[in-house]
Amino acid sequence: MIIRGLQPFSMLDFPGKFSCIVFVGNCNFRCPYCHNPSLVFDPESQPEVTREYFFDFLSRRQGRLDGVVISGGEPTLHPGLPGFVDMVKNMKYLVKLDTNGTNPEMVRRIHEANRIDYIAIDYKAPAARYSLVTRNAGHAALVQQTIRYAAEQGIPMEIRTTVHRDLLGEGDFTIMRRELDGLGAKRWYLQQFNTTSPELVDDSLLGRPTYSDLELLHIAEAVGGDTHARGLTGSLIKHRGVVKVSD
Repeated sequence: MIIRGLQPFSMLDFPGKFSCIVFVGNCNFRCPYCHNPSLVFDPESQPEVTREYFFDFLSRRQGRLDGVVISGGEPTLHPGLPGFVDMVKNMKYLVKLDTNGTNPEMVRRIHEANRIDYIAIDYKAPAARYSLVTRNAGHAALVQQTIRYAAEQGIPMEIRTTVHRDLLGEGDFTIMRRELDGLGAKRWYLQQFNTTSPELVDDSLLGRPTYSDLELLHIAEAVGGDTHARGLTGSLIKHRGVVKVSD
């Protein structure tokens, strides 16, 4: 597994933990709002972080970092992922996996061998509309299988959905909440579309209107359950300091 990026420190990406983030290349989706197109289309264009450098980095951060977030791209596409997780866990670090959920067998294999300490799974759209958002058909059932497995195993989990008005209408969120409830998933974050990204898979989204923070908050409240809205910084959107619009 080739590392194509390293963020040395984060207080947001692994809830309750100090972590670093490693990024890998390649993805089997082509989501229009993806802000890492170089990792999707041309990962070789990004400098490689060697294993030697990374594990030396981890050895020097022991006692200061709690865990490692493995992100992408899509990490579960890489056959070397289980061995990489092995090495991280052997250094007594916690592991959080960011995944699009399309490889439930890889998730199961890693968890049975080492235990995943936290998993974030992207749920892109209602199952019936999945291919319209991901630009790749036939994966909704696999994603749902991964979510159900994580729920049944009791892996601390969050579900994430990046939101743009062109891709998801307000009625879609009610359907998605119902689907997630049926899979045993509770914590769901609606993530604000990144209007400041220098590049996207589909740059035309930048010129089209999407939901405001307040609209996103109202959607999260309307669908109910353990549903929340996140802004661009990763922090939760709340009513504090905001005048609530009338219904």
